[in-house]
Amino acid sequence: MDYNTLSEKAAYLMGLIKGKQIDDEITLAMADLLSAIAAKADAQGEQLDDLEDDLFELSDVVSDIEEDIYGDEDDDLDDYDDDDDEDLYEVTCPQCGEVIYVDEDSFGNGDIVCPACGEVLSLLVDESETEE
Repeated sequence: MDYNTLSEKAAYLMGLIKGKQIDDEITLAMADLLSAIAAKADAQGEQLDDLEDDLFELSDVVSDIEEDIYGDEDDDLDDYDDDDDEDLYEVTCPQCGEVIYVDEDSFGNGDIVCPACGEVLSLLVDESETEE
């Protein structure tokens, strides 16, 4: 006897009570209460299922909007032309962990500002690595 909902289980219990011809007022009142609680719980379960579906749909819409506004994070380097003579260097902000791509001219200025958190980063060139 497999029942899917609490209401079905409560109805089965009520059937047993009536089938056994139990006329005890307390037992009948408890069975009625149980049926009402089960009906309410089943209705709330259905509402939660609907809300979950709506939430997933909304999440997809928000993801689409974010992609439209911010683009795909994997495409950050696609804006740079591979044929450029200029080399790009990857710098990780120690404050927020944001990866920043800078060109050689930025090293000449000495400092850059992290676009994510505003931290001022001092760029130092290791001469031993540039000579190799």
